[in-house]
Amino acid sequence: MINKLLKYKYLQLIVLALLVVLALIKAPFIRVDADISQFFHEDDADYTFYQEMKSEFSSQENLILLGVKHQDSVFDIKFLKQIALLTANLKEIPTIKKINSLLNLSYPIKSMFGIVGVPYITIKDDEQLSYNKEKILMHELPKGFINREGDALFLWIEIEENLDAKALDILIGNINTLRSEHPELDTFLWGREVIDVSFKNILIKEILTFSFWIFIFLCLSLIFIFKKPFALLFPILLVVVVIILFLGGMVYLGRSISTMSNLFPTIILIVAVSDVIHLCIKYDMERKKGLSSKESTKNTLKEIGWTTLITSFTTAVGFLVLYMSPMQAMRNFGVESAILVVLTFFLTLIFLPIFFSGVKKGNLFTISKPFESLSAKLFKQLDRVFKYKNTVIIISTVLLLIGSYGITFINTNSSHYSIPKKTDLYSSYKFFESNFGGSRTFELVLSAKKNQKLNEPELLKSVYAIHNYLSQHPNLNYVKSPVNYYEIMHQAYYPSTYKDMPLPLDSKTIKKYEKQLSKFLTKDYLANKDRSIFKYNAQMQDLGKHEIDAIHKDILDQVNSFIDYKPIEARLSGIDMLIDISQKKSIQNTFIGLLIAILVVSITLGFVFKNMALGILAVFLNIIPLLMTAGIMGYANVDLRAEISLIFTVGFVIAVDDTIHLLSKFQWERKKGKSVELAIKTAVLECGKAILATSIILVGGFFILMSSGSLEIFTLGLLVGLIVIITLVVDLIIAPIVILKWFRKFL
Repeated sequence: MINKLLKYKYLQLIVLALLVVLALIKAPFIRVDADISQFFHEDDADYTFYQEMKSEFSSQENLILLGVKHQDSVFDIKFLKQIALLTANLKEIPTIKKINSLLNLSYPIKSMFGIVGVPYITIKDDEQLSYNKEKILMHELPKGFINREGDALFLWIEIEENLDAKALDILIGNINTLRSEHPELDTFLWGREVIDVSFKNILIKEILTFSFWIFIFLCLSLIFIFKKPFALLFPILLVVVVIILFLGGMVYLGRSISTMSNLFPTIILIVAVSDVIHLCIKYDMERKKGLSSKESTKNTLKEIGWTTLITSFTTAVGFLVLYMSPMQAMRNFGVESAILVVLTFFLTLIFLPIFFSGVKKGNLFTISKPFESLSAKLFKQLDRVFKYKNTVIIISTVLLLIGSYGITFINTNSSHYSIPKKTDLYSSYKFFESNFGGSRTFELVLSAKKNQKLNEPELLKSVYAIHNYLSQHPNLNYVKSPVNYYEIMHQAYYPSTYKDMPLPLDSKTIKKYEKQLSKFLTKDYLANKDRSIFKYNAQMQDLGKHEIDAIHKDILDQVNSFIDYKPIEARLSGIDMLIDISQKKSIQNTFIGLLIAILVVSITLGFVFKNMALGILAVFLNIIPLLMTAGIMGYANVDLRAEISLIFTVGFVIAVDDTIHLLSKFQWERKKGKSVELAIKTAVLECGKAILATSIILVGGFFILMSSGSLEIFTLGLLVGLIVIITLVVDLIIAPIVILKWFRKFL
C-alpha cells in the first residue's frame, strides 16, 4: 500500500489541488442556519400543536419590537418628534409593512356617527402636545406600547412574511443602521428574527476569531515541539485543506452549517493534530534508529496507522451518537463533526507518507530540545510517582469519590437565554427583561370542543375568569387575550360606567362588539376566525427552568379548575416553552447517546485488541475524567444546558484517543515478548511524548474557546480543557499502575 501511495503521489497531489480549488470557489458562499426551529423536537406533540396553531392565528413571528428608553418621561414633545422621525425612516425600508406605536394608536368611543377612534397622543401644528396620561397608563390597549413607569415606548414593526436569510440580514442591518443614525435615542431591538440573525452574526465573528487564535497557538505549539520550523507545514496545510474541503463540500451539497459550528476549528485540531503528532513522533523515533525515510514511513504506518484508524472510528462514533438528539442543530453538529473526522483521517493517512518521503535528507520532525527536556523531566517525576502505587490509588479513589459526589450538585435550573455579554443583543435582553415585563413569552391556548365557540355565554364565563386570574398572576405581565377586545368595546359604549358594569355574556352584545371591532382589527393574533380557539399572551421574567416549570404547572392546574366540566381544552404553547422542552430532551438524549458510545467503543476495542480486558480498561480509564469534570461542574454551580452537555461526548472521544494509542503500544510491545512491566514502561516513554504534545495543543485549543462571549462555549472550552488535563494524568500515571496491580494476569 505504501509503495502504491508513493508511486502515484503526484497524481494524488494534483487531484487534491483540483478539489481544493473547486472547494475554495464555493467555500465563501457557505450559509449559517440560525433558525430557532432547528432546536425543536420535530416529532414532539407540543411542537406539532404549535405548528397547527400557527395556521389558526396571524403569525407573530414576523413582528420585531423596537424599544426606546427616555431618561425621565416619554411625554416629552421633543422625544416624541424624534420617535416620529425614526418611525418615518423605518417605513422607508421596503420589507417593513407597518409600524404600530403609541403615536398612531387610537381608542374607540361611541359617537353620533357610530364607533370612532380617538388618538391617545396628538402633536398639534403649533407643537403643542395633547394626551391623556391616565388613559394611556390605565387602559388595556396601550399596555404593549408603553411601560408602567412611562419612560419607555415600544414600536411594533411588522415585516414581510417568509423572508429568506439574506433578506432578513439586510432588514436587520438596515434597522440597526437607522438606530445608529439616531444616537439621541436609546434604542433596543428584540424579536425572534432579531435573535436568530444576531446569534448568526455573533457565530460568524467567533468562528473567524477562534480560527485565527487557534492557528497562532498551533504554530507556536508546533515550534515548541519540533526542532525545525518547516515541520509546521504539513499540520497547518492539513487543517487549512480540511476546512476548505469541508466548507466547499457543504455548499456543493446544498447544506448550511449549524449554529454550533464555532466548535469546528477545535474539532479539526483534535483529530488532525492528534493524528499528525503521533505519526510524526513515531517517524522521528524510527529515523533515529538510522532507517531510511521510506522504511521509517512503513514502520510508522504499520504500528501507528491502524491505531489512528481506530481512534478516528471511535471519535466519529462519539459524534454520530449526537444524531439521537431531538434538536436538529445537535444532529447536524454530530454529522458534520463525524464528516470532519473521516475527512481528516483519510487526508492524513494518504498525504503524510508522501510528505515524509519528500524529505530525503535529515529528519524534518526531530523533537526540539525544550520539548525533550520537558518530557525528560516529566518521565523522571513519573518514575518517582510509580514508587508509591498504593498512595496514588488511594488519592485517586478519594478524588474520584469527591468528584462523583459533586455530580449531585449539578445545576439544571438554567436561564432560557444565554446571550454573550458585551453585545447589542444582550443589552436588548436586559432592557426587555426590566421594561417589558420580561424577555420570555407566555402562551396559553383554549380550544372549544364539540363544535362549540368560546364566545358563547356558557363558555365565555370561564374565558373571563381565566383572563382575570392571569392578569393578577404575580409572574405574568401585560396579559393579552380576546377578552381585551370586549373590554375595549365595553369601555367605548359605556365610558363613564364601564368599571361598574360587568362584561357582557349575552350573544347579542358580544356579536355587536365583535362587529364593531372588526372595523379596527386588521389582524387577529389572539383568536381564530370562528372563535373556537383563543390565545392568552403575556411576558415573563427569565427566572430559570425549574421556576418556570412550577409556574406553568400551577397556572395550568388553576385554569383547568376554572374550566371544570365545560368543553374546553387548555394547553400551554409558544416558542419559549418548546425551547425548554427541547433543552430537557436533548440533555437526556445526549447522555443516552454517551452510554451507547461507551458501549460501542468497548466492544470495538475488545475486538481490536482481541482482549476484552483491555477494552474494558480503556473505557474505565476514560470514564474517570468525565466523572471528575461532572463533579467540578456541580461544585462550581455550572448550568447544565443542552449545548454544555456536549462536553461529555466531546470529552469522551478526546480522552479515549490517547488511551487507545497507549494501550495499542503496550500490546505491540507485549507481542514482541516483553514483560508487562517493560511493555508498559516502553509504552509510556514512547507514547507519552505524543500524548503530552497533543495534550498541550488540545488544552490550549479548548482554553482559547474561553474567550467566547457565549457562556456555553466558554464553559465547554474550560471543562473539555480540564478533561484533557485529567486524561493526561490518567494515561501516564493511573493506567500503568492499574495495569500492573490488577490487569497483569489478563494481559
